[in-house]
Amino acid sequence: MKPVVIALFLLCSNAFGGSVFIAYVGGNIPVNASIDINAEYVALPITVTSDARQASERASLIRQAQSTIQTAAAATPGIEYEQGAISLSPRDRSSFSISKSYGRGEGSRFYVLSKLESGEDIYTTSQKIYSFIRSITIPDDTGLSLGETSLAIDSPASYRSQLLTKISEELQDYKSIFGADYRVKVSGLESPVLVKEKNHRQVTLFIDYRIEINE
Repeated sequence: MKPVVIALFLLCSNAFGGSVFIAYVGGNIPVNASIDINAEYVALPITVTSDARQASERASLIRQAQSTIQTAAAATPGIEYEQGAISLSPRDRSSFSISKSYGRGEGSRFYVLSKLESGEDIYTTSQKIYSFIRSITIPDDTGLSLGETSLAIDSPASYRSQLLTKISEELQDYKSIFGADYRVKVSGLESPVLVKEKNHRQVTLFIDYRIEINE
């Protein structure tokens, strides 16, 4: 008999900012062993850009705008700041450019997060973030591009032992079903714990593992 292979691959990856792991959206959970928990944060990705002509001025203005938001977040209860990728161009913008914006790929990306309090969901907590952003005054020649809100948690790796226990139980079930004539092998247990949105309040944690059953 040909080997029976149960392939369990993940096509999506987690976005993240700092120590907070952002849940990805869409698709099905590709494994059987998973854990559903309440999310801890709502995260909004933001990119700050500058339309200034000179590269040095753009970098300075982007840093000022980012610093303004970071300082305000530190002073606002329930709001947190996590730095993401920074992409700056060394080139100056041509004075003959028709478009004022220098380039879509340039800027500083970060996350503004708000704790999910008891009884709240992604909708109500998102409004807190939007209100916070509206209260910020950034320098002239800078702009903010807001992404889509997502749920997030701290330290998903702390759930690894629970997930490994569930995977072990799944392996025992396969052994019971196929019998002693079949060998059950699992791989991918070294993979990180991944986070996926389940609904407007919960996330699903899982490890992207693979099970092979051979005669």
